[in-house]
This record gives sequence, structure tokens and C-alpha cells, in this order.
Amino acid sequence: MKRSTGWAVLVVALAAVAARGAESQGVAPPPAVAPVTITTTLATQGDHVPQLAFDGKPDTAFVSARAPKTGDTFTLTLADPARAKSVEVLTGGADGKGALEGAVLEVSADGKEFSKVAAFSAGKARADVAAKPVKALQIRLTADAADPIAIREITIDAAPALPVFKHPIQVVLDTAAVPDMDAWARRAKDIVERWYPTLCDFLASDGYTPPRRIDLVFRKSDKGIAGTGGSRIECSDGWFRAHPDDYGAIVHESIHVIQSYPKYDPPWLVEGIDDYVRFWIYEPDTKRRPLDVDRMKVTDSYQVTGAFLAWLYDQGHKDLVPKLNAALRKSQYKPEMWKEVTGKDLDTLWEEFRKSLKK
Repeated sequence: MKRSTGWAVLVVALAAVAARGAESQGVAPPPAVAPVTITTTLATQGDHVPQLAFDGKPDTAFVSARAPKTGDTFTLTLADPARAKSVEVLTGGADGKGALEGAVLEVSADGKEFSKVAAFSAGKARADVAAKPVKALQIRLTADAADPIAIREITIDAAPALPVFKHPIQVVLDTAAVPDMDAWARRAKDIVERWYPTLCDFLASDGYTPPRRIDLVFRKSDKGIAGTGGSRIECSDGWFRAHPDDYGAIVHESIHVIQSYPKYDPPWLVEGIDDYVRFWIYEPDTKRRPLDVDRMKVTDSYQVTGAFLAWLYDQGHKDLVPKLNAALRKSQYKPEMWKEVTGKDLDTLWEEFRKSLKK
């Protein structure tokens, strides 16, 4: 394919944007290591995910899919030990069901060796730990439960206060069709779970609660890459075997889950926002496909529209994407929004963008 001068100019311009990183778009990347993680031997009932047990809201809860057995555990681990005065766990729903009895509360200074600090009674367990370092806290079943349990809230009184889960999420993997891809899929799962709160904050809107669970399914196929329906992501193993570094494609699909627009309309803007978030916030240093500045249109979608949105942010329209996102989420998007938010219509903005690349 013949490469025009405009193509070369655009590649250079996009490279410059990428070099500035996610921070250039007003988004701080998540920490490399999550400050708090939760693991459990118990499967989740619906979207009552484990992180709801540490979200600062006692009216939400983790609910197990089955009645726990002796030896089942629910463990909260901190990236760095915290000096804690006390630890407390509240279980059971508002109706009294799901409260723990045959269980103990344990703490660990190293995340490996645990010691009992309290036993559950009437669904509660509390212990003073004399400002000792706490690396992990664990609930361990000492007797079979009769019914599924509900863990409403874990409280660790520490200074400084520990961050709770603002946007709880659990990614449930299914690699049964391609078991040899399990390690790769777990890496993808970890990336999605680590970035999910950051991307939810960026794509927040009034009255909206993001999905709490994503089903990430890998199927044996050489067709396509991945697709999302609701909060279920299906991936073709053939693509990711051939492109083992393409975790961004999984992030792209997880952004669709966060978007949760009731209509896929207009498609070019839906995908443009998605690729803007992926390529200019999640992986700004990733090489993108070449674009032709003389032939491209804003409705080309994906990276083309994404580059346009990134440029508009640089022009001072920092609230444009959040406002477009909020409107799409309520099926209230209209072309007039561009002028309402920026003072110029879409065609004018697009021509200014193209001209800026040709200079």
C-alpha cells in the first residue's frame, strides 16, 4: 500500500500522544500491585462478589453459591502489612440468613502463618490486635454450614485507613475448551481486575453502578478476536495464540462491559470511546495501525475516532468523553452535543483535527 505524507504525519503525531502516557488524559494508572486482594475457596452466587465484603457498605455482601464446608476459607490480603488496632467481620443478611457460626477469624503478619483471634458468634467476630502488623485476615470454617453464607463487611481499624473496593469486580474464567491457555487467561484476568476501578471512575455517570462480575470465556476458534454480550466476554484462542502480547484486546472488551450502553448507536462513537480508553489510557505506548490523514473520517471508528477524542482532550475539552459516555448510557446522545460541549460542531472539530496533523 502506498504511504502518503499524511499517513507519516499522523503516525508521528499519534506517537507523540502515546509518549505522554495515561496521565496526559487526566487518568492515573492503577498501582502495579493491588493494595488489597481477596481469595476464597467458595464460588460466588450471582454478582454478590467477594470484594463486596470490603467495600465500606454493610448493606452489600459476598454471598456463597453453596453452603461452606469445614476448611473453606475467605482471605483478605494486604500488599503491605498494616498496623491495626482491631479487626471485625459482620455476616448474615438483613433477614438473618447466611450468618456464620462454626468459623474462626484468623490474622497473619506474613500472609502465610495464621493464628486465631476470635470465634464467630451470632454471625459476628471481633478482636483487638494491639496495633500489631496485619498482612492478611482469614475466615476459616470449623464446621459444615447448613446454608450459603453472606459476608457483609470486614473492618480493619488501621492508621492510615485502608482503601476499600470502590468498584467491586470478579472476573470468572472459563478455559475448559482450551486448558493450555489457562496461565495466559489468568494474566488477562488480573489485568482486567486491576484496571477495572480506574476505568470505571473514568467512565462514571450519575446513578450508574458498573457490573460486578465478568465471565471471561475462551473458546477454540481461529475466527475473530473477541466479543462482548452484556458482561460475558468470549475470546477466540487462535488470535491470542498468534498475538500473545495482545492483552489490550481483552481490556477493550472489558470497557464495553463498563460502558453498558443500552444501544450500540452510533457504533463509530461507541467503539471510538472504547479504543480511546484502551490506546490512550490503558496502553498509550502500544503500536497502533497506520492511518491515512487524507482519507480518514471521524466515523471510521476505533483508533481513528480514538485519536480524535485524544486530540480534543489536549485542546482543553477534558469533560467531553465523560459527557458523551453519560449521554450514550442514557440513550440521550445527539450530534448537537459536540457544539454544546465544545462550542463547535463535529464537522468543524474534525477538520481542525485533520489540519493540525498536516502542519
